[in-house]
Amino acid sequence: MASMTGRERVMGALRHEETDRVPIDFGGTNSTSIYFTAYDRLKDFLGLEHETVIGRRMTRGVVIDQSMLRRFDVDTRILALGAFEGAGHQREIDEDTYADEFDAVWRKSGDGPYLNVHGPFYGERGTLRDLEAYVWPDPDDSGYYRGLRERAQALKANTDCAIILAVPTGIVHMAQWLRGYETWLLDLYKNRDFACRLVELITDWWVRVVENALDAVGEDIDVTSFGDDLGTQQSTLFDPRLYRQLVKPHHARMIATLKQGSGAKTLLHSCGAVSALFDDFIEIGIDAVNPVQVRAKGMEPERLKADYGDRLSFWGAIDTQRVLPFGSPEEVRAEVRRVTNILGRDGGYVLNSVHNIQADVPPENIAAMFDEAKAYAPAQ
Repeated sequence: MASMTGRERVMGALRHEETDRVPIDFGGTNSTSIYFTAYDRLKDFLGLEHETVIGRRMTRGVVIDQSMLRRFDVDTRILALGAFEGAGHQREIDEDTYADEFDAVWRKSGDGPYLNVHGPFYGERGTLRDLEAYVWPDPDDSGYYRGLRERAQALKANTDCAIILAVPTGIVHMAQWLRGYETWLLDLYKNRDFACRLVELITDWWVRVVENALDAVGEDIDVTSFGDDLGTQQSTLFDPRLYRQLVKPHHARMIATLKQGSGAKTLLHSCGAVSALFDDFIEIGIDAVNPVQVRAKGMEPERLKADYGDRLSFWGAIDTQRVLPFGSPEEVRAEVRRVTNILGRDGGYVLNSVHNIQADVPPENIAAMFDEAKAYAPAQ
């Protein structure tokens, strides 16, 4: 097969077509990047010299430098919104703690990631009156969109890669950050009016931001991406029936917004054992799922490809729980070949690690993963 461009590989795979090799993503979304300490070691291993730039403060994932993207022949490029600039809740609290524009508070320890420790509806502040009194960040804030169109046009003019618009985090994540993880889950059962209204208001804000972004760049992008974790290692985060009643209608509205504003494919990041929701994802128009956490229950590549491979594409799937951090480079290469043979057959697969590459992954294993993916073409 003739050599393809990065954009042709990614879009062909998402159309379930055969490509010359499996497409490679590295840093094309907020959930397919690398932790900054692992990136520094990877730079040293490859002999690359450039500044490490944090792309998303919360996760401490980096913006992959062009020299690194070229080294691994990466087929994707991220297009991220800018930072909120208006008046609101955001503030620096101390050298390890900050509040974002929603007044969700984040704290780190040393080189560790930021963890959510407080929010505007924590504790007893879980009434409808609290919600109606809350001042939301302005979704029309110019900081989100400053230079977005120009960056999109530059990517389209200067690369042949798939351009991925990273839109804001999803409604389940945000509800947990604003209310507290455990408390919001309890709200689904014991404080449902509040939980439903909170998700509705978040969706309103999210839709407005995405509409603005797509007005600027809808014609220049190939994929849209957002994250909403709905799984644990063993099961969905809550009963799938609750998902269908309380969350899915809002997800459907969000996906419809993405589809109406662009011809781009839609990519949902959702960790854990989420295959019980795949039919729901397909029904509302999700084209691909990430990270394909292969060691979670029911997420075996063979099963996923057999049951959903003609209707859903898979993005990720190279194990970060054992193989990447603890395997040898040859074991990593073997895993790349194994997963590519399963998920990449007849298209429908974009290769990346399961979630952002973490701090414990040796640089030689990262290089082995991407180098093998570039070199290996499975039998069709």
